[in-house]
Amino acid sequence: MAICTLQEATLELPDVYKDRTMNLFVLSENSASDFSFVISRGTAKFDDKVQGVAARLLKELEMTVQRFTLISSLMTLVDGIPAAEMLYHFESNNTLIWQKQTVVLLDDKPAGKKMVSYIGSCPDSFTDYYQKQYTDILKSIRFHRESNDNFISEAVPADAPGIFFVIDTDLRQLNVFDSVHALYQHVNLQRALNGQYLFYSAEGNPLHIAAVGNSEPARYGLWTSSPEKSQHLSSVLTVCRSVKGPEALNSIDKINEFISDK
Repeated sequence: MAICTLQEATLELPDVYKDRTMNLFVLSENSASDFSFVISRGTAKFDDKVQGVAARLLKELEMTVQRFTLISSLMTLVDGIPAAEMLYHFESNNTLIWQKQTVVLLDDKPAGKKMVSYIGSCPDSFTDYYQKQYTDILKSIRFHRESNDNFISEAVPADAPGIFFVIDTDLRQLNVFDSVHALYQHVNLQRALNGQYLFYSAEGNPLHIAAVGNSEPARYGLWTSSPEKSQHLSSVLTVCRSVKGPEALNSIDKINEFISDK
């Protein structure tokens, strides 16, 4: 489940939601021509590398801002995680804007990756003063590490019978399958690895896609998920717009009743 801690409160969201918030911090509310620090989040593919993501960002900047000039691009670390740091400037409303942007890739929930960018902006020049503001903030970053709840994930047998549920998070469609084999025939592996599906057992317990063994090329299958870290199906049914399944399980009410009886 997604538990968001904000300055004002905490809130809980169904697993289907992705955190793509942007945070803006300013040194002065009275001066637009001062340092600002932005945290931006975006979707990345499961097999993306931070160097490739940084290259895409630079190409986008070249196409979208005026008089873009790259000063430097290098690899660094943020809290021990590989990151790409870029320094550049461009023109906006006849003003020269300097930015330093550091990009990291983090695991997203329930699957896939997300890109997080830390952007320091200032006019005219990225002075030593602004550089210190930016560097001190990045040095303070401590990413959340998953705590071990002692849950042991088990592979779902490839020939397992019974009902399985899959939510397509883009369509918000709940699909019902009568076996793992039927599920595998329907699901797109690339989309699954990018976190675009949510998987559940007949009891509504969460499942996830992961590699099976150490074979090359990699084989993937369903595994059980910790109920402490992923929501039960009953908690996310309200976001589903449609249901595709047999007559006995072709509505949210019928599925709610089905998993309640388990």
